[in-house]
Order: sequence, then C-alpha cells, then structure tokens
Amino acid sequence: MQYKRKLVIVLIIIGTTLGFYVYSAFSEKLTKSTDLSDESIGGYKVWDNISSPEFIREYGEPIDQDNNNAYDYYYWKGGLKTATINSDEDKGKIMRLIISSADDDLFESSLQTGKGIKLGSKKADVLSKYGDHYYKSYEQGADIIGYIDHKRNITLEFWCVQGGRVAEIRLDDSDVI
Repeated sequence: MQYKRKLVIVLIIIGTTLGFYVYSAFSEKLTKSTDLSDESIGGYKVWDNISSPEFIREYGEPIDQDNNNAYDYYYWKGGLKTATINSDEDKGKIMRLIISSADDDLFESSLQTGKGIKLGSKKADVLSKYGDHYYKSYEQGADIIGYIDHKRNITLEFWCVQGGRVAEIRLDDSDVI
C-alpha cells in the first residue's frame, strides 16, 4: 500500500511538472491575439528593409554587426538593434527590432513603440496601452510581458527589470528564433 501511494505522488509531481513545462512552452500560442498591425519601433516595422533609402537616411551605417547562421544583427545609433535576413532576395529584411541601452544609461533612448512605450516606462503603462491579452515569461533576470498578433505573425515583448520598468523592447516576426 505504501508503495502505491509513493508511486501516485511521484506520478502527480511528474505530471504537474510536465504540464507546466508544456503550458509554458506554448503560452505564447495560447494567448489571445492583439492587433499589432500599426506597431513599429522608431517608425519602422517588421519586414521593412534596412537597405531602403528611408532607413539609410534615418540611421546611416550600422555602428556594429554580429552575424550568425540565421540572421545578421546590426547595432544602430539611438539604441536600435535589428535582426535581418542574411541571404537571397530578402537580404536586409527586418525580422526583429530591439530597443535597448547600455547598462550605464539603462533608460536612455528616444525610440518608442507605436503606442508611445519607451525604455523606462512603467509596466502598468504597458498593460494600460496594450491590454490584458498577454503572455508572461522570465528570462535573463527580466519579467517579460508579450503580445502576439496571430493573424500577422508578430510578437511585441517588454522586458521589465526590478521596479517594474521597461529595460528592453522587442518587435519580432514570431518565427524568429
């Protein structure tokens, strides 16, 4: 009898852990859709191209660059970072826009989202402007609030630090890894 009881407890723990893991991995997909069709960072949207005359006029040449197999990451003035397709006819197409800053200037950037959220904004302001249909995550010490537009395949994430302030903003094609 004692053995069966221990087995049931172990199975409940394993089932609960597995259920939590599966839910966490798919919480983004289970979140109700938010219309992000007008969303941009600094006036630029996912799928714009860094080779466009408008982008070049605004940002000039990149300050730095990191390449990996999937994307080219470029660092631009004002704290903007982009991940772009690095081959074929879609080369330069923006798949991710990030607003971040140096550690010594944590909230210094004039860039903002389409609804006016910028670095240093309060978590409550994000929820007020973007609504209640969001997923939550926790990564690299940040409390992440994310919105997804299932129709357009776009995500918008706000990475908040202690004190509930936005320290990084990511606007992505939701297929970006």
